Formats: sequence, structure tokens, C-alpha cells
Amino acid sequence: MTSNSQLNVVTRDGTSDASPATSIPRTAAQRQRAYRLRRKRAVIDAIGEETCASRVTLLSLLSDGLAALDAGGTPTMLIEIKRNSVKRVLNAIVTRYGIDLTD
Repeated sequence: MTSNSQLNVVTRDGTSDASPATSIPRTAAQRQRAYRLRRKRAVIDAIGEETCASRVTLLSLLSDGLAALDAGGTPTMLIEIKRNSVKRVLNAIVTRYGIDLTD
């Protein structure tokens, strides 16, 4: 029988929940900043992998893409990139939730 005194559980975002030996308390502002950085990283990592992305990440990608398409000064090349991104995101949403667009 073996003892597993240092059992680590890995969360969805791939980080371990094991606390370091010397944990430093963080302020609310620091926790919020860390959360925003994790969200930005999730959005970057989801580009091209939309089918595996979380709902929140898909909505962030969709919001970013639509904002770029709405902006007046967006370069033509970036418009095409954002248009393709929006198509991939919408396809992932329609597929994941079984939305029938033929109505």
C-alpha cells in the first residue's frame, strides 16, 4: 500500500490546485487581474480550436470578431481574418447546441 501525501488535482485550465508551501494572500485587485489574464490566455489558445473552447471563450472570440468587423478603420486583410474567425465560432456554437438555421 502506497501513500499519496502530495496528491495534486489538475483543473480544466491545466493548473494544479496544490498550494505552494508559502502562500501569499492576494488582494481582490490581484485576483481580478489574474482572472482577466487567464481569460485572455484562454481566448488566444482557442483560436483555431473553437470546437474545444468554453462557452465564455467562444463568446469573447465572437465579440472580438464582430467588433473588428464593425470598426471603420479595420484593414482589409484583418477583416477577412476576423470574418473567418466569426464563421468558425458560429459554426462551433451551432454544432455544439444543435441549432437548426434552416427555419
